[in-house]
Amino acid sequence: MALLIDNTIAEQALTMPEAIDAMESAWKQYAEGNATFQPRTDVWAPTATVGDYFRWGSLLGALRDPPILAFRFKLDILVWQNYAGAVTEDWFNVKPGKYCGLILLVDMRTGELLSIMNDGYLQSYRVGATAGVGMRHLARSDSTSLGVLGSGAMARTYAMAACAERPIQRVKVFSPTRENREAYARQMSDVLKLPVAPAASAAEAMVGADICVTCTDSRVPIFSAEWLAPGVHLVNVRPDETDDETFHKADLVVSTTNLSFTEYLIGTEEERNRRPMDPAYRRRYKPTNFPTLPDVVAGKTPGRTSAHQITFHHNLSAGLQFAAVGYLVYRYAKENKLGRELPLEWFQQDIRN
Repeated sequence: MALLIDNTIAEQALTMPEAIDAMESAWKQYAEGNATFQPRTDVWAPTATVGDYFRWGSLLGALRDPPILAFRFKLDILVWQNYAGAVTEDWFNVKPGKYCGLILLVDMRTGELLSIMNDGYLQSYRVGATAGVGMRHLARSDSTSLGVLGSGAMARTYAMAACAERPIQRVKVFSPTRENREAYARQMSDVLKLPVAPAASAAEAMVGADICVTCTDSRVPIFSAEWLAPGVHLVNVRPDETDDETFHKADLVVSTTNLSFTEYLIGTEEERNRRPMDPAYRRRYKPTNFPTLPDVVAGKTPGRTSAHQITFHHNLSAGLQFAAVGYLVYRYAKENKLGRELPLEWFQQDIRN
Protein backbone atom coordinates (compact mmCIF):
# COMPACT_ATOMS: atom_id res chain seq x y z
CA MET A 1 0.00 0.00 0.00
CA ALA A 2 1.09 3.56 -0.72
CA LEU A 3 0.09 6.24 1.76
CA LEU A 4 -1.60 9.52 0.89
CA ILE A 5 -0.27 11.96 3.50
CA ASP A 6 -1.60 15.49 3.95
CA ASN A 7 -0.20 18.61 5.61
CA THR A 8 -1.99 17.91 8.89
CA ILE A 9 -0.01 14.70 9.35
CA ALA A 10 3.24 16.37 8.29
CA GLU A 11 2.72 19.08 10.92
CA GLN A 12 2.22 16.42 13.60
CA ALA A 13 5.26 14.46 12.48
CA LEU A 14 7.98 17.08 12.25
CA THR A 15 10.06 18.72 14.95
CA MET A 16 12.74 21.20 13.98
CA PRO A 17 15.63 19.57 15.90
CA GLU A 18 14.90 16.19 14.28
CA ALA A 19 14.56 17.80 10.85
CA ILE A 20 17.90 19.61 11.23
CA ASP A 21 19.63 16.36 12.24
CA ALA A 22 18.13 14.54 9.24
CA MET A 23 19.15 17.36 6.92
CA GLU A 24 22.70 17.44 8.26
CA SER A 25 22.97 13.68 7.65
CA ALA A 26 21.67 14.13 4.11
CA TRP A 27 24.19 16.85 3.26
CA LYS A 28 27.05 14.84 4.77
CA GLN A 29 26.04 11.85 2.64
CA TYR A 30 25.98 14.10 -0.41
CA ALA A 31 29.53 15.29 0.27
CA GLU A 32 30.63 11.65 0.62
CA GLY A 33 28.98 10.47 -2.62
CA ASN A 34 26.10 8.66 -0.91
CA ALA A 35 23.32 11.03 -1.98
CA THR A 36 22.47 12.95 -5.12
CA PHE A 37 19.95 15.37 -6.56
CA GLN A 38 18.92 17.10 -9.76
CA PRO A 39 18.82 20.91 -9.66
CA ARG A 40 15.39 22.44 -9.80
CA THR A 41 13.81 22.56 -13.24
CA ASP A 42 11.24 25.22 -14.14
CA VAL A 43 9.01 25.22 -17.21
CA TRP A 44 7.43 28.60 -17.97
CA ALA A 45 4.49 29.26 -20.30
CA PRO A 46 2.59 32.53 -20.98
CA THR A 47 -0.68 30.59 -21.08
CA ALA A 48 -2.23 31.66 -17.76
CA THR A 49 -5.74 33.06 -18.06
CA VAL A 50 -6.17 33.84 -14.35
CA GLY A 51 -2.69 35.25 -13.67
CA ASP A 52 0.50 36.39 -15.38
CA TYR A 53 2.32 33.13 -16.16
CA PHE A 54 2.22 29.36 -15.63
CA ARG A 55 5.22 27.64 -14.03
CA TRP A 56 5.98 23.98 -13.44
CA GLY A 57 8.73 23.49 -10.87
CA SER A 58 10.30 20.13 -10.01
CA LEU A 59 13.02 18.78 -7.70
CA LEU A 60 14.48 15.27 -7.36
CA GLY A 61 16.82 13.82 -4.75
CA ALA A 62 17.93 10.45 -3.38
CA LEU A 63 19.66 9.18 -0.22
CA ARG A 64 21.51 5.97 0.47
CA ASP A 65 20.57 5.97 4.18
CA PRO A 66 17.64 5.64 4.28
CA PRO A 67 17.40 4.41 0.65
CA ILE A 68 14.74 6.95 -0.31
CA LEU A 69 14.09 8.91 -3.50
CA ALA A 70 11.82 11.95 -3.50
CA PHE A 71 10.33 13.70 -6.53
CA ARG A 72 8.54 16.94 -5.82
CA PHE A 73 6.62 19.01 -8.37
CA LYS A 74 4.38 22.05 -8.13
CA LEU A 75 1.88 23.68 -10.49
CA ASP A 76 1.78 27.45 -10.14
CA ILE A 77 0.01 30.39 -11.67
CA LEU A 78 2.36 33.34 -11.09
CA VAL A 79 1.31 36.89 -10.25
CA TRP A 80 3.79 39.74 -9.86
CA GLN A 81 3.15 43.09 -8.21
CA ASN A 82 4.95 46.07 -6.74
CA TYR A 83 4.70 45.89 -2.97
CA ALA A 84 6.27 48.44 -0.64
CA GLY A 85 8.88 49.34 -3.25
CA ALA A 86 9.82 45.76 -4.17
CA VAL A 87 8.69 43.44 -6.96
CA THR A 88 7.09 40.46 -5.26
CA GLU A 89 6.02 37.10 -6.62
CA ASP A 90 2.86 35.30 -5.57
CA TRP A 91 1.36 32.09 -6.87
CA PHE A 92 -1.68 29.85 -6.65
CA ASN A 93 -3.31 26.88 -8.35
CA VAL A 94 -6.59 27.48 -10.19
CA LYS A 95 -7.63 30.28 -7.81
CA PRO A 96 -5.98 32.41 -5.11
CA GLY A 97 -5.59 30.62 -1.81
CA LYS A 98 -5.27 27.17 -3.41
CA TYR A 99 -1.96 25.44 -4.19
CA CYS A 100 -0.83 22.18 -5.80
CA GLY A 101 2.50 20.68 -4.82
CA LEU A 102 3.10 16.95 -4.45
CA ILE A 103 5.96 14.72 -3.30
CA LEU A 104 6.36 11.13 -4.50
CA LEU A 105 8.42 9.06 -2.04
CA VAL A 106 10.05 5.87 -3.36
CA ASP A 107 11.82 2.97 -1.62
CA MET A 108 14.91 2.43 -3.77
CA ARG A 109 15.41 -1.14 -2.50
CA THR A 110 12.31 -2.36 -4.34
CA GLY A 111 11.16 0.61 -6.43
CA GLU A 112 7.94 0.70 -4.39
CA LEU A 113 5.95 3.94 -4.31
CA LEU A 114 5.70 4.56 -0.58
CA SER A 115 3.74 7.76 -0.44
CA ILE A 116 2.15 10.72 -2.17
CA MET A 117 2.39 13.78 0.07
CA ASN A 118 1.20 17.36 0.06
CA ASP A 119 4.30 19.56 0.03
CA GLY A 120 2.99 22.63 1.87
CA TYR A 121 4.28 21.98 5.37
CA LEU A 122 7.34 20.04 4.21
CA GLN A 123 8.33 22.86 1.85
CA SER A 124 9.00 25.44 4.56
CA TYR A 125 10.37 22.87 6.99
CA ARG A 126 13.01 21.48 4.63
CA VAL A 127 14.33 24.97 3.82
CA GLY A 128 14.23 26.04 7.47
CA ALA A 129 16.03 22.86 8.53
CA THR A 130 18.77 23.49 5.96
CA ALA A 131 19.11 27.03 7.31
CA GLY A 132 19.43 25.39 10.74
CA VAL A 133 22.30 23.20 9.52
CA GLY A 134 24.02 26.36 8.31
CA MET A 135 23.46 28.05 11.67
CA ARG A 136 24.91 25.00 13.44
CA HIS A 137 28.18 25.34 11.51
CA LEU A 138 28.36 29.06 10.69
CA ALA A 139 26.62 31.15 13.36
CA ARG A 140 28.47 32.19 16.52
CA SER A 141 27.75 29.81 19.38
CA ASP A 142 26.84 32.77 21.63
CA SER A 143 24.27 34.23 19.21
CA THR A 144 21.34 35.52 21.30
CA SER A 145 19.43 37.86 18.96
CA LEU A 146 17.61 37.20 15.70
CA GLY A 147 16.40 39.64 13.03
CA VAL A 148 13.73 38.49 10.59
CA LEU A 149 12.56 40.02 7.31
CA GLY A 150 9.23 38.52 6.28
CA SER A 151 6.27 37.08 8.13
CA GLY A 152 5.29 33.95 6.19
CA ALA A 153 5.95 30.24 6.60
CA MET A 154 9.68 30.49 5.89
CA ALA A 155 10.05 33.25 8.46
CA ARG A 156 8.49 30.89 11.01
CA THR A 157 10.69 27.87 10.28
CA TYR A 158 13.88 29.96 10.08
CA ALA A 159 13.14 31.40 13.52
CA MET A 160 12.42 27.90 14.86
CA ALA A 161 15.73 26.69 13.43
CA ALA A 162 17.66 29.58 14.98
CA CYS A 163 16.15 28.87 18.39
CA ALA A 164 16.88 25.15 18.02
CA GLU A 165 20.57 25.79 17.28
CA ARG A 166 21.49 28.90 19.26
CA PRO A 167 20.50 30.43 22.66
CA ILE A 168 18.24 33.07 21.11
CA GLN A 169 16.73 35.41 23.71
CA ARG A 170 15.03 38.04 21.55
CA VAL A 171 13.65 38.39 18.03
CA LYS A 172 12.72 41.41 15.92
CA VAL A 173 10.63 41.08 12.77
CA PHE A 174 9.82 43.44 9.93
CA SER A 175 7.25 42.96 7.20
CA PRO A 176 5.94 45.91 5.15
CA THR A 177 2.36 45.27 6.29
CA ARG A 178 1.99 46.28 9.91
CA GLU A 179 -0.77 43.76 10.60
CA ASN A 180 1.39 40.91 9.27
CA ARG A 181 4.44 41.70 11.39
CA GLU A 182 2.35 42.20 14.49
CA ALA A 183 0.52 38.90 13.92
CA TYR A 184 3.87 37.14 13.40
CA ALA A 185 5.22 38.62 16.62
CA ARG A 186 2.22 37.41 18.61
CA GLN A 187 2.21 33.93 17.10
CA MET A 188 5.95 33.33 17.30
CA SER A 189 6.20 34.64 20.86
CA ASP A 190 3.95 31.73 21.79
CA VAL A 191 5.77 29.22 19.57
CA LEU A 192 9.30 30.19 20.60
CA LYS A 193 8.49 31.03 24.23
CA LEU A 194 10.51 34.25 24.08
CA PRO A 195 9.94 37.93 23.19
CA VAL A 196 9.29 38.62 19.50
CA ALA A 197 8.87 42.32 18.72
CA PRO A 198 7.62 43.94 15.50
CA ALA A 199 10.09 46.46 14.05
CA ALA A 200 9.14 49.67 12.28
CA SER A 201 11.69 49.14 9.50
CA ALA A 202 13.91 46.50 7.97
CA ALA A 203 16.99 48.25 9.34
CA GLU A 204 15.58 48.21 12.87
CA ALA A 205 15.04 44.43 12.63
CA MET A 206 18.48 43.70 11.18
CA VAL A 207 20.91 46.09 12.84
CA GLY A 208 22.33 44.61 16.04
CA ALA A 209 21.06 41.08 15.42
CA ASP A 210 23.55 38.19 15.73
CA ILE A 211 21.64 36.17 13.12
CA CYS A 212 19.79 37.86 10.24
CA VAL A 213 17.32 35.97 8.05
CA THR A 214 15.59 37.21 4.90
CA CYS A 215 12.37 35.31 4.20
CA THR A 216 10.47 37.35 1.62
CA ASP A 217 8.87 37.01 -1.81
CA SER A 218 11.02 39.81 -3.24
CA ARG A 219 12.51 39.46 -6.71
CA VAL A 220 14.89 42.39 -6.04
CA PRO A 221 17.39 43.08 -3.23
CA ILE A 222 15.80 44.11 0.07
CA PHE A 223 18.79 43.56 2.39
CA SER A 224 21.52 46.19 2.69
CA ALA A 225 25.16 45.27 3.16
CA GLU A 226 25.36 48.28 5.51
CA TRP A 227 23.53 46.20 8.11
CA LEU A 228 26.29 43.58 8.28
CA ALA A 229 28.50 43.88 11.36
CA PRO A 230 31.41 41.72 12.57
CA GLY A 231 30.19 38.36 13.85
CA VAL A 232 26.83 38.40 12.08
CA HIS A 233 25.45 35.33 10.34
CA LEU A 234 23.05 35.96 7.43
CA VAL A 235 20.88 33.43 5.62
CA ASN A 236 18.44 34.08 2.78
CA VAL A 237 15.47 32.28 1.21
CA ARG A 238 15.50 33.75 -2.28
CA PRO A 239 18.75 34.26 -4.18
CA ASP A 240 17.82 37.83 -5.17
CA GLU A 241 17.01 39.22 -1.71
CA THR A 242 20.59 40.44 -1.26
CA ASP A 243 22.66 42.67 -3.52
CA ASP A 244 26.18 42.09 -4.83
CA GLU A 245 27.71 44.19 -2.06
CA THR A 246 26.40 41.76 0.56
CA PHE A 247 28.31 38.91 -1.10
CA HIS A 248 31.46 41.05 -1.24
CA LYS A 249 31.26 42.27 2.36
CA ALA A 250 30.80 38.83 3.90
CA ASP A 251 34.05 37.17 5.01
CA LEU A 252 32.68 33.72 4.19
CA VAL A 253 29.89 32.89 1.74
CA VAL A 254 28.68 29.30 1.82
CA SER A 255 26.12 28.11 -0.71
CA THR A 256 23.87 25.12 -0.08
CA THR A 257 24.80 24.00 -3.58
CA ASN A 258 26.59 25.60 -6.52
CA LEU A 259 24.33 23.95 -9.10
CA SER A 260 22.05 26.45 -10.80
CA PHE A 261 18.39 25.93 -11.60
CA THR A 262 17.35 25.12 -15.17
CA GLU A 263 14.50 26.85 -16.98
CA TYR A 264 12.65 26.08 -20.17
CA LEU A 265 10.37 28.65 -21.78
CA ILE A 266 7.43 28.67 -24.12
CA GLY A 267 6.47 31.84 -25.98
CA THR A 268 7.83 34.73 -27.99
CA GLU A 269 10.66 36.94 -26.78
CA GLU A 270 8.14 39.65 -26.00
CA GLU A 271 6.10 37.23 -23.87
CA ARG A 272 9.19 35.99 -22.06
CA ASN A 273 10.24 39.54 -21.26
CA ARG A 274 6.97 40.05 -19.39
CA ARG A 275 8.52 38.24 -16.48
CA PRO A 276 9.86 40.90 -14.06
CA MET A 277 13.26 39.32 -13.53
CA ASP A 278 16.16 41.74 -13.42
CA PRO A 279 18.97 40.12 -15.46
CA ALA A 280 21.49 41.69 -13.08
CA TYR A 281 20.25 39.25 -10.44
CA ARG A 282 18.17 36.10 -11.11
CA ARG A 283 20.84 34.18 -9.20
CA ARG A 284 18.82 30.98 -9.06
CA TYR A 285 19.64 30.43 -12.74
CA LYS A 286 23.36 31.20 -12.44
CA PRO A 287 26.00 28.71 -11.27
CA THR A 288 28.18 29.80 -8.35
CA ASN A 289 31.58 28.79 -7.05
CA PHE A 290 31.29 29.27 -3.28
CA PRO A 291 32.26 26.73 -0.64
CA THR A 292 29.24 24.46 -0.14
CA LEU A 293 27.31 23.54 2.97
CA PRO A 294 27.74 19.77 2.36
CA ASP A 295 31.53 20.18 2.34
CA VAL A 296 31.38 22.24 5.54
CA VAL A 297 29.23 19.57 7.22
CA ALA A 298 31.60 16.81 6.08
CA GLY A 299 34.66 18.72 7.33
CA LYS A 300 36.09 19.17 3.84
CA THR A 301 35.79 22.96 4.05
CA PRO A 302 36.14 25.10 7.19
CA GLY A 303 33.07 26.89 8.49
CA ARG A 304 33.29 29.83 10.85
CA THR A 305 36.84 30.22 12.13
CA SER A 306 36.50 33.33 14.30
CA ALA A 307 33.89 35.23 16.28
CA HIS A 308 34.43 38.33 14.13
CA GLN A 309 33.72 36.74 10.75
CA ILE A 310 30.66 37.81 8.80
CA THR A 311 29.16 34.60 7.41
CA PHE A 312 26.50 34.37 4.72
CA HIS A 313 24.60 31.15 3.96
CA HIS A 314 23.28 31.46 0.39
CA ASN A 315 20.47 28.93 0.81
CA LEU A 316 19.35 27.22 -2.39
CA SER A 317 16.80 24.45 -2.92
CA ALA A 318 17.55 20.79 -3.63
CA GLY A 319 15.34 17.70 -3.98
CA LEU A 320 17.54 15.93 -1.45
CA GLN A 321 15.79 17.97 1.23
CA PHE A 322 12.44 16.35 0.46
CA ALA A 323 13.92 12.87 0.74
CA ALA A 324 15.35 13.67 4.19
CA VAL A 325 12.29 15.25 5.80
CA GLY A 326 9.76 13.32 3.71
CA TYR A 327 11.01 10.06 5.16
CA LEU A 328 10.54 11.42 8.70
CA VAL A 329 6.90 12.14 7.91
CA TYR A 330 6.33 8.79 6.19
CA ARG A 331 7.87 6.87 9.10
CA TYR A 332 5.70 8.77 11.59
CA ALA A 333 2.55 8.10 9.55
CA LYS A 334 3.34 4.37 9.32
CA GLU A 335 4.09 4.05 13.03
CA ASN A 336 0.91 5.87 14.00
CA LYS A 337 -1.32 4.32 11.30
CA LEU A 338 -2.10 7.69 9.72
CA GLY A 339 -2.76 8.60 6.10
CA ARG A 340 -5.05 7.11 3.48
CA GLU A 341 -4.00 3.76 2.04
CA LEU A 342 -3.85 3.54 -1.75
CA PRO A 343 -3.53 0.11 -3.42
CA LEU A 344 -0.12 -0.27 -5.00
CA GLU A 345 -1.83 -1.92 -7.99
CA TRP A 346 -3.18 1.51 -8.95
CA PHE A 347 0.33 2.58 -9.88
CA GLN A 348 1.63 -0.62 -11.45
CA GLN A 349 0.98 -2.21 -14.84
CA ASP A 350 1.75 -5.44 -16.65
CA ILE A 351 2.96 -3.74 -19.85
CA ARG A 352 6.70 -3.25 -20.00
CA ASN A 353 7.49 0.46 -20.36
